[in-house]
Amino acid sequence: MQEKERRQYRRLIYRKTFHCLGLMLVLSLLVGALLGGGIYMTHALCAFGFLMLCLAWFTYLKMTGMRPFGQKKPARKVPFFHRRFKDQKPNRPSFRMDSADFDDDLTAHTMASDENFTEKQVDTANAIAKAICGILMVLFSFLPLS
Repeated sequence: MQEKERRQYRRLIYRKTFHCLGLMLVLSLLVGALLGGGIYMTHALCAFGFLMLCLAWFTYLKMTGMRPFGQKKPARKVPFFHRRFKDQKPNRPSFRMDSADFDDDLTAHTMASDENFTEKQVDTANAIAKAICGILMVLFSFLPLS
């Protein structure tokens, strides 16, 4: 891998890690708020951290060829009049948009997308990102809340 590709690959891992980390932190805060205490949020942080570690393990198993939850189903054939063409992007709300949906000068140089890498590299990045997120969540559960 060239230095530029390594940098893009690290950006891909960072993007996936912080996406998972933000989602899990919000979910654990919601669980802590609904159950009504800081101790519940600590338990939720730890539980979601171990959930992310389990997901990283399943991603690793998928990379090695083992499918723990069954085989991949074949793609369905879509009739012509239901096909969506690639040049027409569907309208989405702003919270569902990604950096690829915006036109700015830095996007082409800084954006790391899955299309630039092979499927095995993307699966490796997913496994690494989920493992890092799980470890961070478990470490956050050890911090005192009071």
